[in-house]
Amino acid sequence: MSAIGYTPIKPISEYVALKAEIAYWKQQFFDLHSKTEANSTSSPSSLYIKDNGITRQVLLTQIIMLEADSNYTRIVLVSGENILTCKTLKSWMEKIGANTYFVRPHRSFLVNKNHIMSYQSKPRKMILTGSKEVPLARSFKVNDLNDPNNE
Repeated sequence: MSAIGYTPIKPISEYVALKAEIAYWKQQFFDLHSKTEANSTSSPSSLYIKDNGITRQVLLTQIIMLEADSNYTRIVLVSGENILTCKTLKSWMEKIGANTYFVRPHRSFLVNKNHIMSYQSKPRKMILTGSKEVPLARSFKVNDLNDPNNE
């Protein structure tokens, strides 16, 4: 056996080996965490709503509007059903995420754009499916309905 091309390898301590392994697994964790965060930020297609002790799945397309009522939220469905939940409108907005199908024309309402039938400038209100009426805030611009980047 020749000594040419032979590089002696020093033995490493257990501490250095464990430190390298921890760094490897830490990187794996952060990679996996970033992938799951990316998946969770995409908007859902349905919500799980607790109604009278029963949790049910409701498609976002079936929701006409969400109306704030103090610390409660009333969810109005296409079927005409009203569900009163003990969560705030803000918490439902966080669950819905960056869904471009919902617009907030007033601080107490979150409306599904697909269920807007018409709007009036005097008095400022929006007519929805099922003859539901929602007031429009002075700051709300009707152009916001056509802008897909608006939340």
